[in-house]
Amino acid sequence: MIKTFSSRAGRLSDTNKKFLELQSTCLIKHETKPQTKLPIVIDIGFGDAQSFTKDVVNNKNHCFIGIEPYKKGFAKAVEFYEKEKPKNLYLYNGDAREFLEAIEYKASFVRIHFPDPWPKKKHIKRRLISLSFLHLLNQKILETGKIEIITDSKTYQNHIEDVLKEQKLFKQIDNFEISYEVSTFHNKGLKKGHEIRRYVLAKA
Repeated sequence: MIKTFSSRAGRLSDTNKKFLELQSTCLIKHETKPQTKLPIVIDIGFGDAQSFTKDVVNNKNHCFIGIEPYKKGFAKAVEFYEKEKPKNLYLYNGDAREFLEAIEYKASFVRIHFPDPWPKKKHIKRRLISLSFLHLLNQKILETGKIEIITDSKTYQNHIEDVLKEQKLFKQIDNFEISYEVSTFHNKGLKKGHEIRRYVLAKA
């Protein structure tokens, strides 16, 4: 499988290690469907979890499955769960493609905020957004499902727009029901003067 995330991890504190080792009830496996009647939101790559955890609180009518490969951010999300015990949060520490390929249920929403842009040409195949990934998402969301992608990388924006032109599975729309807080990566993009672009997709 092509790796779609870089190797940065950050130094783990004792608190981080504690929550990584904890067998929290929020942890979810491929074969387990969330026990909820709420619309399922799969959030891919929530980073340091600061904005993601606020989104969970602010969107209580949605059930979030947060997927994050990095240990430090994942530990922060588990810590949040253990302290607040939200009923609408599940977490998976690993690769998003691997998770999506394995699940046997469909989500209502998928969010991909500020994915690793892999700016070098030799790394283009590592970018998460691709024709094959859109085909996978098409299989894993409901007919009424929606996808939200946000990035500040001009290179990635051009790449996404090229991919969207090549596919016929999705159309671009404006409305996405789930609110979001400005994240650390979002703020960094704004401070650098980058244009933030948002792509909302629904099945064509």
